[in-house]
Amino acid sequence: MSGPRWLKSPLAGTACVLAGLALLAIPLRKLTSAEPPRVGPSARPAVPSTEIPAVLRLRLLTPAQRVVVTSADGTVLLDLRDPMAGVSEHDAVIPFATGRLELDLQADFPIESAATAVFLTVMPDGYEDQTRHVIGNGRMAAPLRYEWHTPHE
Repeated sequence: MSGPRWLKSPLAGTACVLAGLALLAIPLRKLTSAEPPRVGPSARPAVPSTEIPAVLRLRLLTPAQRVVVTSADGTVLLDLRDPMAGVSEHDAVIPFATGRLELDLQADFPIESAATAVFLTVMPDGYEDQTRHVIGNGRMAAPLRYEWHTPHE
C-alpha cells in the first residue's frame, strides 16, 4: 500500500480523530476535575438581616388620589399619587426580623365616590404571598398585619 493511498483509508481517519480526542482529554480533565478554590475565613461574620426584599402588589377597584404604605417604624414603602384602578407591583425592602409585619395603609379617594376596596399583597422573597384589604370610601386608614412562619420558630 502506498503512502497517499494509505492516508485516504478509513482506518487512518479514525486514528486521526482518536489522536485529536486524546490531545483534548488532558486539558478537559484538568478543567472538569479541578478542586474548587479555597476561600479563607471572612473578615466579619455574617449577621442575619432584619430586612428582606419583597414585592408589594396593590389592587385598586377605583382610581385614588393618593396611596401611602408605611412600616411600623415610619419608613415609607410606597407613596403613589393619582394611581389608576387596577393592579400594580412595586419593589420594597420590608422589616422581617420576627416573621411579622405591620404596615399602615392610607388611601385617599374622592369624597363623592362610592364604597371601594384596596388590596395589598406582600410577596417577600422565599415566603408565601399574603393579601390584606381595606374597604371604605373617602379617606381610608388602617393597619395591615401579616405573619409568616420562619425557620427558626
